[in-house]
Amino acid sequence: MPRASEFGGLELWCIDVNTTAGLLLDVEQKTPRLPERDRDFATTIADRSRANEWLAAHVALRILLERAVGPKWRGMPFERAAGVKPYLAGAPITFSLSHVSGCSLVGVGNKEPLGVDLERMRIVNIGAPRRIMLECAAEALPDAASLPDREDARVLQAWVRLEAFAKADGCGIGRLLTQLGIVGENCVQGDDLQARVDNIKRAVPPCVVHDLDIEKEIFAAAALPAGTQHPNIFKFPSSAKGINELLA
Repeated sequence: MPRASEFGGLELWCIDVNTTAGLLLDVEQKTPRLPERDRDFATTIADRSRANEWLAAHVALRILLERAVGPKWRGMPFERAAGVKPYLAGAPITFSLSHVSGCSLVGVGNKEPLGVDLERMRIVNIGAPRRIMLECAAEALPDAASLPDREDARVLQAWVRLEAFAKADGCGIGRLLTQLGIVGENCVQGDDLQARVDNIKRAVPPCVVHDLDIEKEIFAAAALPAGTQHPNIFKFPSSAKGINELLA
């Protein structure tokens, strides 16, 4: 874990929500950091377990933001302008959060682009033509490695790369897939797909896309500023003492 109070300019954190949800909710009760609308949103999630995981993931995000820029922005809601990723107005920080059952991934940095995404292993029901297009687009992203051999693993790793890239750009995955011609009325293939990928890369800040090793059967990727080496992933503390040390 990086030293307390020494934000490194770019940090990726994995949160084991299975083991830390209760702790994070207790920390939030003692020192509130979430805005009221986040707490209100959690009450709309019918499944209590899912609601608690959502809250815990966002409490962890707020703690990591506080580590980077201090407590001034406690309780301030994120802004969400159309076509722009969520941000803390006035704070010199950018961030990205992804969550699957039991696990969250947070990226915090002092410059754009930054996007992260997670998916758990599952069977993917996508037709062969669209699957191939997703994989080709993911392999065409900056510095992207070869995809895994297993069929569902290939498309899931492709998906998290594209999702991370879309989060970094702020456009969202739906818009990105439409721009690429993977969904919508104007589907494309081959050279046309490569041309669209190249056009999108030219339109966003220079970046690299790295696959991340989180744990078995979880696929993850991060879109980071160009030139960023493969990042370390820190494990979020699982004790109140560890969280206090993180913020000390």
